[in-house]
Formats: sequence, structure tokens, C-alpha cells
Amino acid sequence: MNSFVQTLLFTTAAGAALRPRQTNDGCCFQLASVGMVNGTVLEDHVGDLLLGGTFQQGGFCLDKTNNTIKDSLGHNCFMRAPDYQFECYQGAIGTTAFDIASPKADGKSYLTYDNSPGVFYACPIDSESYDIYSSDKTDKSGCVPVSLALLDETAACSATATAGNSTLSIRSKTARRTAHQIASPTRPLRRQSSSKTCSINPSAPSLAPYQLSHGNSSVPNSSNETSAEVIISRNYSAVFDYAIPDTFPPTNSTGESSLCALQFRMPVCTSLPKGYPCYSFSGLEQEVLANSGMTFHLVDDDGNAPWNNTELHQVFPGENTIIGTFECGQVPGYGESRKMSWHVSSVRDFALEFLQAGVGKSAQFQDGVGAWIVPCQ
Repeated sequence: MNSFVQTLLFTTAAGAALRPRQTNDGCCFQLASVGMVNGTVLEDHVGDLLLGGTFQQGGFCLDKTNNTIKDSLGHNCFMRAPDYQFECYQGAIGTTAFDIASPKADGKSYLTYDNSPGVFYACPIDSESYDIYSSDKTDKSGCVPVSLALLDETAACSATATAGNSTLSIRSKTARRTAHQIASPTRPLRRQSSSKTCSINPSAPSLAPYQLSHGNSSVPNSSNETSAEVIISRNYSAVFDYAIPDTFPPTNSTGESSLCALQFRMPVCTSLPKGYPCYSFSGLEQEVLANSGMTFHLVDDDGNAPWNNTELHQVFPGENTIIGTFECGQVPGYGESRKMSWHVSSVRDFALEFLQAGVGKSAQFQDGVGAWIVPCQ
């Protein structure tokens, strides 16, 4: 009897350890996260994909004809509204279009989706496990960006991998590093958070800086000529100066104090206005693997808004990122436009060079890449 029970338990445990891969000649693989959270992608008993925990390792197959993924049970996988969580359900169909990017400098192929660079977000469930979401997830508080690399992929995946992606047509002046060349981050990524949430209407008015000052990162107050060109790198930083008129934003009907935000916009190059130069970017691999980014130090504000000057901020192509929020409005009795200035510096060799749209009264481009003050709704 004991022998039978032991055999039964062993067989059950072995069967739960790893789901069998789908038996076809297509592109099949497993997934592992690369970034601040590293681990194989697991699948729980209801079809949610996660990192960490005791569930079995997920197995997946890509159908290139319709850019869909199924798990090893034949369930469709997707990330759809309103949660945008990565999950696989029987009979459920999502609109997520998956693809595989050609091997990067680290020799790995990565999963992408919806013609985007393939940035996923790992959001903590508890101290050991993370759910996986697309970049469309609205509230990313506590989440960290990761990439999903293919593991143990079949030969068909090599033929499936796309050579290029329109959202990755970013000129890079910084040499890419392989994973083993990048030092492990010394602290986890912490995103700027606010006690008040901020959602932004796409048609909301926005303010560009009225001038930009460029200087060496080690000397925040040094500056040279003002222009629309911005360079953020190990050796260069920039100061963004804003003048907020007393009419911005329009007074709300309740008469309550409005909330404003500093928002960084980074459209993909192919969506920029005609003639707008593409930006130079150190790359997604460098940003995610090295946990690099920018700090926005509030160096001047007539309203003395509370602000976290040391928070690390990461920006990605195709995303508009809220850097932080503050109360709109003027200082009582001041009578002039409210002046606010941020000194922006590179962290861990992050590099970004771009043309800030909207600078100056005769700016050639009124909308595009850069930092803007916008009202929350």
C-alpha cells in the first residue's frame, strides 16, 4: 500500500511540474523575464501567467498566420481591457497581436505585442510572486518593466522572428551591452507615485517649456545657449523652465484646486510629424537591464510644491509617462505667471537626445517628444 501511495504521489507531482508542450511543428517555447524581476513564466490553474510561486512552467506556441499565442492546453493567450493582464483562457479570444523579435545583443529572442517594443510590467501579488501586464495597464504603481525572452524554443521560431519593428527604429549612439556586462541594480525600481491619481484627457491643453538650459550633469547651474535640443546622458543634463499663466488650467465648476502633472511624451518615431527628427536613445535593453532612467529635480517653484527629487523615472517609446503631480494655480498675491523648473539628469548611463516640441513662440513643431505640464481630470 505504501509503495502504491508513494508511486501515485510521485506521478501526480511529476505531472504537475511541467505541462507538456503542444505537439506540432510550429514555433513553440517557454518564457523567462529579464529585468528587475528574473524568472520563468508560470501558469496557474485558472490561466493567469505569473512570475514566482509554485505553479507549473508555462509552454506556448505562436501562430504566425494570425499572430496569436496558445498555451500547452490550446487556450488562447491575450492582454485585453480593462486589466490588460497576460492570461490564457479556453474559448476566450483577445485582440493582442504577438510576434517574436530577432535575437538581441544578448543572443536572446524576445516576445513583442501590438507592434510595440515588447515592454511588459511585473506587478507584485505578494513578496514572491508577480502578475504580468501589458504597458496599457493604467495604474503601474509598484510595478517594474521587464522583457520576456524565449527559452527552449523550437527551430521554427528562428524563421518566425521579425528582423525589425517600426517602434524600434530609434537611432542609438550608445553601444548596446550584453546582459553579463551590465551590473546588477543596487536598488529596486520605484516609480513616482502620488496620493492623488491623475488621468489625462488626450485633448487637454498642455504647456511646453518656454526655454531649455543645457549643462554638465555634475554642475546643475551651468548652462549655455537656449534651444529646442535636449541631451540627457552621463555627461549632459538639461533644465526645463515653465511659465504657468493664471488661466491654466481653466477653473473647474466646483471651484476646488485642480491637480496638474508633469508628463513625458515619447511617441514612436514613425508617428512623429513630417520632418520631425527621430530621437537618439540608449535602448530598451540598456534601460530595463541596467535599471537606468532619469531623475527630475524641482529646482525652482513659486508655489513650493512637494516633489520627490530622487525618484527614478523610465520612459519607453510609444508611452506617455506621468513624472509627478502638483496643485495647479498661482501663489496668492503673486500676480504673475507661476515659474517652475526641473533639472533632468541621467541615471546609470541612460541616454536620450531629442528635439523638445513647442519651445519658443515660433517653434517649428508644436507637438512631439518632451516634457509637458498638463491638467489632470
